Amino acid sequence: MAKKRLFVGIFTEKDIFKGKYSKIKKEFGGILPGRWIKPENFHITLKFIGNVEEEKIPEIQKILDKYLDKLEDLNLEIKGLGAFPNIKNPKILFAKVEDKDGILKKLNEEIEEKLEQIGIKKELKPFTPHITLKRIKEVNVEKFIEKMKKFENLNFGKQKKGKVNLIESITAPKGAVYKIIKKG
Repeated sequence: MAKKRLFVGIFTEKDIFKGKYSKIKKEFGGILPGRWIKPENFHITLKFIGNVEEEKIPEIQKILDKYLDKLEDLNLEIKGLGAFPNIKNPKILFAKVEDKDGILKKLNEEIEEKLEQIGIKKELKPFTPHITLKRIKEVNVEKFIEKMKKFENLNFGKQKKGKVNLIESITAPKGAVYKIIKKG
C-alpha cells in the first residue's frame, strides 16, 4: 500500500530572505556541515502528519477543507535565528517566526483537533512557528553560539498573507521536494 509523507503548512513569501539567506549561509557554512534548504521550500509547518496511506488523503482533505487553499491574513515577523532541540546541540537551524496576532497558533490548534478526530495523534511538543534553514550534521558549538549571537536580532521581514496547504514531502538525494496536494 503506497504511502505519502504529509504536513500542513504555509509557504513563505519569496522576497523575505532576499540577500540575507546568502549572508547566513556564508557565515555558518564553514562551521556547520549539513544540508541547506532551498528557498523555494521555505515554509511554516502547522502540523506534521507523517506517512499516510494514499487512500486516507481524501479524508484528511475533507476534514481540513475549511483551511486548505484558503488565503489567511497574517501578521508575521521573521526575526532572528534559533536551533532545535537547543543551541548547544543543534540539529536544525531555523528563522524565528513571531506570530503577532496568534493566527498560526490558532490554526495549529484547530488543525490538531480536526486531525485527531480521524486518528492522527496530536503533537506533544509545544507549537513553535519557524522556518527551517538547515539540517545540521555536526557542529563546533562554541563557534555556532558566537555566530548565533550575531544574528539573534536579524530582521528578515514580514509576511502578511499565506495559503494553508496539504503538502507532500518527497525525499531526494539533493534535498526534499515539496509538492502541494490538490483536491481530487
